Amino acid sequence: MIKNILPGEMIMKKVAIVGAGYIGKLHADILCNKIENTCVTSIMDNVEKKGRDLADKTGAVYYKDFDTMLRKADVDVIAICTPTFLHTEMVVKAAGAKKDIFCEKPLALSVADAEKMITAARNNKVNVMAGHVLRFWPVYVKVKEIIDSRELGKTYHIYCERLVAFPDWAESGWNREEGLGGGGALDVQIHDIDYIISILGKPDFINSQGTYNSAFGGWANMVTNMGFSDGITGCVQAGWGLPPGFPFTNVLRVVCENGTVEWTFRAGKLLEKRDLNSPMVIYKADGTILEETPDGTDAFLIQWKYFIDCLESDRKIENATFEDGRNALEVVLAAIKSAKKGKTVKIK
Repeated sequence: MIKNILPGEMIMKKVAIVGAGYIGKLHADILCNKIENTCVTSIMDNVEKKGRDLADKTGAVYYKDFDTMLRKADVDVIAICTPTFLHTEMVVKAAGAKKDIFCEKPLALSVADAEKMITAARNNKVNVMAGHVLRFWPVYVKVKEIIDSRELGKTYHIYCERLVAFPDWAESGWNREEGLGGGGALDVQIHDIDYIISILGKPDFINSQGTYNSAFGGWANMVTNMGFSDGITGCVQAGWGLPPGFPFTNVLRVVCENGTVEWTFRAGKLLEKRDLNSPMVIYKADGTILEETPDGTDAFLIQWKYFIDCLESDRKIENATFEDGRNALEVVLAAIKSAKKGKTVKIK
């Protein structure tokens, strides 16, 4: 919504939402209704009805063409919420127009394209952030703090699970084309791969197996095992090859020297009906069992507050950078390579 600004009030960051699908609507709601110093002034989607509906809802100006929006719209930040195969070209153009950029994950379909995006942002001196929201999800943040502080001693193993029914809401079915969306092994798994990298860095090697289903856009489900130089192991089970009605399911489990942390979460088909107060359970080595309910603030809101605060304070963005997005993409693509070849792949 375009908010009226009175003399002496804070300056609003004007945001354009590019892509009026599920995730674009989610971001628009946060920017319009949950952050005081942002407003959505432009909506761009090449499907006119969908774009106009969101523009009407937010009080924004609708554009059908991205280049036209770049020329005409009065915006400070562009939020790229389009299908993955469109990210690179849009980010490069937005950077050339000197706009700060938020880009949803996966950043791109190839490391080379991710590098193009990083270079464009650097050369044009614009601020950019990747939509790796687990870095801001309170329970994931808390578990990372437990690991980093060695509260439970040395970490042995991190297990993440992310399972969801196939997202059949995607416009034109682009996510059923492996060359456009990368399949569930990319689109879903990258969340948890990025989270583990944020704690341990990139793994030394990776071994993956999965289910390939062309009707679901390629590798629909995958189990990825990772090895790190200090002996810690990681495992991610992720995918969207589940039947209709299967609830969005996450599991986070960390096995440590002096205890194990576990969190399980179920929502609706996507993230609607999500319970932000699901308790985290700590099983200590002495037999003590503790339940802790992390902060229930929506991670998507925390993510945007961080980005906007960095922009307003001229502070360097250090979390969920484009480089982070590239690193996660590199590891996920190595996982897909491992599954294809049936071999362990070393990460350079």
